[in-house]
Amino acid sequence: MILEIFNVTKNIVTTKLSDLCGNVTCINIEEGLIFVDAGLLVNEVKKFKQAMEKKFDKKTIFLILTHNHPDHIFGMKSFLNVPIIATNACKIIIEEKLDTDFTSEGLKQFSEQYLQNMEFFKYMGIKEQEVNEVAKFVDVEIKAPLIGFKDELILGNENEKIIIKHSGGHSLDSATIYMPSEEVLITGDEFYHSLVPLLGGLPESYENWFTALKNWENLSVKQVIPGHGSPIDYDYVSKARQFVENMFDALNELKEKNVDEEDILEDERLRNYYGKSNWKDDQWWKGNIKALYKRLKNEK
Repeated sequence: MILEIFNVTKNIVTTKLSDLCGNVTCINIEEGLIFVDAGLLVNEVKKFKQAMEKKFDKKTIFLILTHNHPDHIFGMKSFLNVPIIATNACKIIIEEKLDTDFTSEGLKQFSEQYLQNMEFFKYMGIKEQEVNEVAKFVDVEIKAPLIGFKDELILGNENEKIIIKHSGGHSLDSATIYMPSEEVLITGDEFYHSLVPLLGGLPESYENWFTALKNWENLSVKQVIPGHGSPIDYDYVSKARQFVENMFDALNELKEKNVDEEDILEDERLRNYYGKSNWKDDQWWKGNIKALYKRLKNEK
């Protein structure tokens, strides 16, 4: 179910496996191959890993996880023989879930949740056949990360430096990966593109999420690999960040005026979203904005 492979640079390749799966990225450095995220489909991720090892004629040396969500880790079976890297927060979450969510019974419950959300996925334009195929969770094996870090971890030499930062927006354990020599930023689910642009769901910490978006402005980035969707020019992300800034200004202004939650979408600044979507209408966006506004209002 590999939909498309993108040669982002001569040393960085990423793939879309399915609209339900997080992107899987391969980075080629002198020491070997480093993969970012493991997607959801074990067999497809295995094929991609093997193809990259053949392409670059090198072995895989690390797997980096951007966060703990199933669509980014369930395909990790091919990486169980290499050190897995994640934030300390992600490492702890996965360790705790090994005896609960990631047991055979836990996987069964994940499968049932996917199937129960069939109408929701159809609403996104995802076919029933695809959901049924993904929800099988065939051959899933989860291993806790071996290497954790608090704020930042750097891999590679000075010329091929890979900087992994704890950003903690989309989920509190989220990380982003930046490779200065390639001018490429890998955002995990801190940024979406294509199916669900920009705001795929209410961030666990919108403060951290907003800070991450602003901090990216200080980097020299040409290409961005989002958590879902095709790679994009940084200009798209920069303009989206400006949109987010205006969105927060609008919400805080409405909060000060104590505008009712049901009336905030009358503000023209909140009637749309940045980018394009395959969704049938904008109900998802309206729901996210209302939830974000409710959280802001509940703050002291």
